[in-house]
Amino acid sequence: MTQIWERLFVGRLQDAEQLSRKNPNRIATVISLSEQRVEDKAADMRYIYLPIEDDEPVPLCQFEAVMYAIASSIRSGVVLVQCGVDISRAPTLTAAYAHCVGYKHFDSAIDEIRQMRPIINPSTILVNSVKEHL
Repeated sequence: MTQIWERLFVGRLQDAEQLSRKNPNRIATVISLSEQRVEDKAADMRYIYLPIEDDEPVPLCQFEAVMYAIASSIRSGVVLVQCGVDISRAPTLTAAYAHCVGYKHFDSAIDEIRQMRPIINPSTILVNSVKEHL
Protein backbone atom coordinates (compact mmCIF):
# COMPACT_ATOMS: atom_id res chain seq x y z
CA MET A 1 0.00 0.00 0.00
CA THR A 2 1.33 3.42 -0.97
CA GLN A 3 0.29 6.74 0.49
CA ILE A 4 -0.42 9.30 -2.24
CA TRP A 5 -1.90 12.11 -0.15
CA GLU A 6 -2.57 12.47 3.54
CA ARG A 7 -5.96 10.74 3.20
CA LEU A 8 -5.47 8.79 -0.03
CA PHE A 9 -3.70 5.47 -0.58
CA VAL A 10 -3.43 3.06 -3.50
CA GLY A 11 -2.99 -0.63 -3.01
CA ARG A 12 -3.74 -4.14 -4.10
CA LEU A 13 -6.42 -6.62 -3.15
CA GLN A 14 -4.13 -8.20 -0.56
CA ASP A 15 -3.73 -4.80 1.17
CA ALA A 16 -7.50 -4.43 1.41
CA GLU A 17 -7.83 -7.95 2.83
CA GLN A 18 -5.19 -7.27 5.50
CA LEU A 19 -7.06 -4.23 6.80
CA SER A 20 -9.49 -6.51 8.61
CA ARG A 21 -6.61 -7.60 10.86
CA LYS A 22 -4.49 -4.46 11.08
CA ASN A 23 -5.28 -0.89 10.03
CA PRO A 24 -2.39 1.38 11.10
CA ASN A 25 -3.32 4.10 8.57
CA ARG A 26 -6.91 4.28 9.80
CA ILE A 27 -8.42 3.52 6.40
CA ALA A 28 -12.16 4.23 6.60
CA THR A 29 -13.19 3.37 3.02
CA VAL A 30 -11.91 0.85 0.51
CA ILE A 31 -12.80 1.57 -3.12
CA SER A 32 -12.30 -1.67 -5.00
CA LEU A 33 -11.67 -1.46 -8.75
CA SER A 34 -10.79 -5.14 -9.04
CA GLU A 35 -13.21 -7.68 -10.48
CA GLN A 36 -12.52 -9.78 -7.40
CA ARG A 37 -14.35 -8.59 -4.30
CA VAL A 38 -12.65 -8.09 -0.95
CA GLU A 39 -13.57 -11.21 1.03
CA ASP A 40 -12.00 -10.51 4.42
CA LYS A 41 -13.72 -7.29 5.55
CA ALA A 42 -13.43 -5.19 8.68
CA ALA A 43 -16.76 -4.54 10.40
CA ASP A 44 -16.12 -0.80 10.85
CA MET A 45 -14.96 -0.10 7.29
CA ARG A 46 -16.95 1.03 4.25
CA TYR A 47 -16.45 -0.95 1.03
CA ILE A 48 -17.36 0.40 -2.40
CA TYR A 49 -17.19 -2.07 -5.27
CA LEU A 50 -16.73 -0.43 -8.70
CA PRO A 51 -14.99 -3.04 -10.88
CA ILE A 52 -13.07 -1.89 -13.93
CA GLU A 53 -11.47 -4.15 -16.50
CA ASP A 54 -7.80 -3.28 -16.95
CA ASP A 55 -7.39 -3.57 -20.69
CA GLU A 56 -10.79 -2.15 -21.61
CA PRO A 57 -11.96 1.46 -21.94
CA VAL A 58 -13.65 2.80 -18.81
CA PRO A 59 -17.29 3.71 -19.49
CA LEU A 60 -18.05 7.32 -18.59
CA CYS A 61 -20.64 6.33 -15.98
CA GLN A 62 -18.10 4.07 -14.24
CA PHE A 63 -15.40 6.77 -14.39
CA GLU A 64 -17.78 9.29 -12.82
CA ALA A 65 -18.81 6.78 -10.15
CA VAL A 66 -15.16 6.24 -9.14
CA MET A 67 -14.45 10.00 -9.05
CA TYR A 68 -17.56 10.56 -6.91
CA ALA A 69 -16.67 7.68 -4.57
CA ILE A 70 -13.18 9.05 -3.97
CA ALA A 71 -14.41 12.63 -3.52
CA SER A 72 -17.22 11.78 -1.13
CA SER A 73 -15.16 9.28 0.88
CA ILE A 74 -12.03 11.39 1.28
CA ARG A 75 -14.09 14.15 2.93
CA SER A 76 -14.89 11.91 5.86
CA GLY A 77 -11.76 9.80 6.26
CA VAL A 78 -8.82 7.96 4.80
CA VAL A 79 -9.40 6.11 1.52
CA LEU A 80 -7.71 3.13 -0.11
CA VAL A 81 -8.25 2.80 -3.86
CA GLN A 82 -7.32 -0.77 -4.70
CA CYS A 83 -7.16 -3.06 -7.68
CA GLY A 84 -5.76 -6.54 -8.17
CA VAL A 85 -2.03 -5.87 -7.91
CA ASP A 86 -1.88 -2.04 -7.79
CA ILE A 87 -0.08 -1.64 -11.10
CA SER A 88 -2.67 -0.10 -13.43
CA ARG A 89 -6.26 0.62 -12.38
CA ALA A 90 -5.80 2.09 -8.89
CA PRO A 91 -2.87 4.37 -9.84
CA THR A 92 -4.59 5.49 -13.06
CA LEU A 93 -7.91 6.39 -11.46
CA THR A 94 -6.15 8.04 -8.53
CA ALA A 95 -4.17 10.20 -10.97
CA ALA A 96 -7.44 11.05 -12.72
CA TYR A 97 -8.88 12.16 -9.38
CA ALA A 98 -5.83 14.37 -8.77
CA HIS A 99 -6.45 15.92 -12.19
CA CYS A 100 -10.19 16.40 -11.57
CA VAL A 101 -9.63 18.27 -8.31
CA GLY A 102 -7.03 20.52 -9.93
CA TYR A 103 -4.00 19.17 -8.10
CA LYS A 104 -1.96 18.20 -11.16
CA HIS A 105 -2.38 17.40 -14.81
CA PHE A 106 -3.11 13.70 -15.30
CA ASP A 107 0.31 12.86 -16.80
CA SER A 108 2.13 14.70 -13.98
CA ALA A 109 0.01 12.89 -11.40
CA ILE A 110 0.90 9.51 -12.96
CA ASP A 111 4.58 10.49 -12.86
CA GLU A 112 4.29 11.48 -9.19
CA ILE A 113 2.60 8.20 -8.29
CA ARG A 114 5.29 6.33 -10.25
CA GLN A 115 7.98 8.03 -8.13
CA MET A 116 6.25 6.73 -4.99
CA ARG A 117 5.42 3.32 -6.49
CA PRO A 118 7.91 2.54 -9.28
CA ILE A 119 6.25 -0.75 -10.28
CA ILE A 120 3.13 0.87 -11.74
CA ASN A 121 2.52 0.17 -15.40
CA PRO A 122 -0.85 1.62 -16.45
CA SER A 123 -2.62 -0.02 -19.37
CA THR A 124 -2.50 2.15 -22.49
CA ILE A 125 -6.15 1.39 -23.25
CA LEU A 126 -7.16 2.36 -19.71
CA VAL A 127 -5.09 5.57 -19.75
CA ASN A 128 -6.44 6.65 -23.13
CA SER A 129 -10.03 6.10 -22.08
CA VAL A 130 -9.51 7.99 -18.81
CA LYS A 131 -7.99 10.92 -20.72
CA GLU A 132 -11.11 11.08 -22.88
CA HIS A 133 -13.20 11.64 -19.71
CA LEU A 134 -11.00 14.39 -18.25
